[in-house]
Amino acid sequence: MKIDLHTHTKKSKIGDAATREIAPAKFCEILADTDVGIIAITNHNVFDIQQFEEIERESSDAIQVWPGIELDVVENGSRGHLIVIVSPAKAKQFFSAVAAIRADDSPDEFSTTIEAVLEHFEGMGPLYVAHYKQKKPDISDEAIGTLTDRTAHPCRVIKEVTNSISAGIYISHGQSSIYGSDVQDWNSYKEQSVNLPDLRLPVESFEHFCLLLEKDPTTINTVLNKKNTEEVSLTPFTDGTQLKLQVYNDINIVFGPKGTGKSCILKAIAKHYCDAGIEAAVYESASDRLDEIFDMNGRDLSFSLSAQDINCCKDEIADLRAASEEDVTSVRKYVKYYSSKTTNKNAKKIKLKDIDTEEEGTSQRQFKEFNEAANKTAEFSAFLGEQQVVKEVLTEDELDSLEKVVTELHSRLTERKRSSFSGWKKICLLNSAISKFRTEVERKTGSPAKPTTTGFRAYGINRAKIAASASAILESANTEIPTERQTLGSLGANKGVLELHTEFTFQNGEITDGKFHKLKGNRKASQQQYLRKGSQKEFVKKVRKILENSYKDNLFQYIAEFNEIEDIDQIESVYELLLFKRYFALKGSPYLPSSGEASMVMLQKELETNKDIYILDEPERSLGNEYINDVIVPLIKERAFAGKKVFISTHDANVAVRTLPY
Repeated sequence: MKIDLHTHTKKSKIGDAATREIAPAKFCEILADTDVGIIAITNHNVFDIQQFEEIERESSDAIQVWPGIELDVVENGSRGHLIVIVSPAKAKQFFSAVAAIRADDSPDEFSTTIEAVLEHFEGMGPLYVAHYKQKKPDISDEAIGTLTDRTAHPCRVIKEVTNSISAGIYISHGQSSIYGSDVQDWNSYKEQSVNLPDLRLPVESFEHFCLLLEKDPTTINTVLNKKNTEEVSLTPFTDGTQLKLQVYNDINIVFGPKGTGKSCILKAIAKHYCDAGIEAAVYESASDRLDEIFDMNGRDLSFSLSAQDINCCKDEIADLRAASEEDVTSVRKYVKYYSSKTTNKNAKKIKLKDIDTEEEGTSQRQFKEFNEAANKTAEFSAFLGEQQVVKEVLTEDELDSLEKVVTELHSRLTERKRSSFSGWKKICLLNSAISKFRTEVERKTGSPAKPTTTGFRAYGINRAKIAASASAILESANTEIPTERQTLGSLGANKGVLELHTEFTFQNGEITDGKFHKLKGNRKASQQQYLRKGSQKEFVKKVRKILENSYKDNLFQYIAEFNEIEDIDQIESVYELLLFKRYFALKGSPYLPSSGEASMVMLQKELETNKDIYILDEPERSLGNEYINDVIVPLIKERAFAGKKVFISTHDANVAVRTLPY
């Protein structure tokens, strides 16, 4: 819940912006889109009870609207603004008091004194919120002192400052302080509301807020007793002193100057939870280890080819390495066959030697098609059984019918796969038998058999297969892989967000950038460390030569050179051609973070990692107050809101106060 004790709904003075005017319905609509749970309407020298009551009727139960007014107060010749806020139950009484103190003066002419304010409003037990120091026009310390001395509830005198940092400083010195929106334009209120103060304890009413403001023990304990707590016994020091801490599933602060043993207490807390089987470790800033923490050297870096739909080319590389020439049938064999006279009587009788072999390609393709279809159908059947969304979309009968159809389809495809495989292998067996018989007849009879094929088809297919393999390897090696961008954290509103960029590329024979390194985190890491970059480059160059000469006489010269590459045995797939470089980037360009900036992103990384317990030792170290306030404190609060235990040791009052620990 956020609280805003300084808003405007009317242009009441000449100097007020017209954008402060807002209709009750629009007011409630805007508030519903924010986390603001308490809002006070404090127009300049005016309280419009009719508008207030309409807003009360329009607003939801989740929003408390309190009546108030911002008064011009003159003390000792100095003019300042004092906000007076009362309980909604006293709105009519408050309206009468405003009318009495203002009399016939217009909002622009009106001013009053501290004494008159006390006379007209003190009986309603109000909150007094005074503009202070940089919040202009401010009430002097002397005037605030008079107000504090004369009121029955000094704790209800609050100093309004300009931002959370100023409020934190005053609160750390025991002074009640707050800041409001002082809204100028309702069109930007949603964005402005994000920076309003948080109420960590649930506030049920104006009266409840006042009791909490006065630190009423019964009220506070009643609220805190509803929170999840545990008592932790620690022995953090060498003298054996035992500490008993009441720990919340929230933010817990160990506050004090340097050298008072805060770090010892945090280590004891970590040990306590580790001994209980809960992972816990003390976070300490180590800006000099940024490269190690973010694995800039890629020690644990890996890459999935399949996720990027990249062919690993393992089979293609193996095919290139094992490639050999397929010879065409020599014309001399045909000449010999047709010019020879069969003198052997047995050879004349045996006609098997002249039988042609059958073509195998069609049967083989059929088998592969049915095999692939059967496998895909089996995968789809498994998918249907696993996916809950399918069961949600289809009725039980529809799903049952679909499963029956898919099962029947798989059964038929499997049968066709078996029969096509059988047909293909029959042809293979027949061709093998024909070839064997022909060879034996030719050998036994001395009569040449008719050549079964010219060999041109096998020759062409072999050359085409070599070209296809080389082309596939080069296609993978030329794949452009998108840069991976990981957000590390904000370096503050002025600088922007620091990112970690990881660029992957394949050595395509032309990569000369020395910042690219071989990928270590693969399945052959122990061997890959010996694979030379030169071998990667030579590999791709030779494959390119093989493709260029696929249909030339000197092809196998390049295949021989390919097999002679020094580390060729270590390149089983294009994965071994992968290179990477990692670098920090700001606004898209490489950037080297400073020591303080390194601390920023490491702390954000710690807080954004999902844990049950966060233990932070002086997280403010090397960080500025503005950055702590704008970035770190909201992250710490997010962890607390998620029900995590957060322990922080600090000597920075801004951290201690802004995190609002119980």
